[in-house]
Amino acid sequence: MVTDEIIKKNKKRMDFHINKNSTLPVLNLELVKDGRYTYREFNDKIQNANIYFTMANLETGTKVIGKKAATLTLKTQYNGCEDEEYYLTYQFSKKETSKPGTYVGTFIVEFLDGTGTLIVPIREELYIQVLDGSIKR
Repeated sequence: MVTDEIIKKNKKRMDFHINKNSTLPVLNLELVKDGRYTYREFNDKIQNANIYFTMANLETGTKVIGKKAATLTLKTQYNGCEDEEYYLTYQFSKKETSKPGTYVGTFIVEFLDGTGTLIVPIREELYIQVLDGSIKR
């Protein structure tokens, strides 16, 4: 299968699984401190940004989600983390998960201070597996 060959070529990857026609689980991508900014500078910048999510079919390249609003979620809401750490978060609609297959997802962070745009993930591909979800007997 073409999809398997494409995935095998890219060894650095993250996988997210969701069933067909599902809205849960929510996609959370942890922001990692990369050393380009001090931690405080980055927190200030990320809170003053527009965040979007895109998703394209891996085999065809067809966009399924084209720059829809995503959110920034404080990590403490999930696991009691004491530092101010964040997830980039996207909630799928049933329509967006209506076709099983493998997709590539990307978050786009546009900083409102004019310093540019950050495409996340940086070093890895984010593969979204929309599973058929049917139980076979």
